[in-house]
Amino acid sequence: MFERTKFVHNSFSVVFPRQQQIRRLANEFEDRLKGKYFQPQIISVPDDLDPEVPRMIFGSEHGFSQIVVSQVSIAINVAYSPDWQLEISKGQNYLLEQVPLLFELLDVLDGVKPYFCGLNTQVNIPSTAEDETIIRQLSKVFLKDQVLEAVHDIQLKTTTIVSEQFFNNITLQNYRVWRTNGSQQGVPRFSLRDVLERGVQITGDFNDRYAFNEREGYTSNQEVAAQVIENGLAEVRSVIERLRGKFRDTRD
Repeated sequence: MFERTKFVHNSFSVVFPRQQQIRRLANEFEDRLKGKYFQPQIISVPDDLDPEVPRMIFGSEHGFSQIVVSQVSIAINVAYSPDWQLEISKGQNYLLEQVPLLFELLDVLDGVKPYFCGLNTQVNIPSTAEDETIIRQLSKVFLKDQVLEAVHDIQLKTTTIVSEQFFNNITLQNYRVWRTNGSQQGVPRFSLRDVLERGVQITGDFNDRYAFNEREGYTSNQEVAAQVIENGLAEVRSVIERLRGKFRDTRD
């Protein structure tokens, strides 16, 4: 029923107190990233605009990642090549190698301490089954055989606390990829006849914000960042294993 699991995308971010003048430090960031990332794209927006809006975007020389800097975070976004999608251990090692670099960029901010770190993971598990089968099996596994009639999409989310320090957010849903029609104008039509790929998508969001929320004066660090990456990917892999096992058990 399932094809090979694809780890499509990871985003690891470090969140810190607002630095309203951060755009003016573009040269210092560029110096720290020299040899690995190109010159930044500077986003010319007013300093008093939404602090989460990116101010600088650095594209990597190998083309698969970028570092995005806002007034409240530094994030590395990685879109995996087809071979790495099937072997996430390479992606995990790459992310762990980037942690010291991200914390080195924090030094540009004169010792600003990060509030917390987070890892977002997107996984696609393509399936040869029809939409109805995928949705029915998801409902059997996670909704205690609740009967759902004429359901087009399904999404299930859980948030758990790990070690009184981390939030582990997992979202499961069906997904579709459509054939694009370049000649189409106006509002696009997404017909089931034009679906190229369908399956189950898992989105993981693992972070130490729980500790930040509950412990006065809490700050994150490189050691915790490594735990976020390792544990976040482990939690997603655990869901994949449970999902594959339960689908085998509930197959008609």
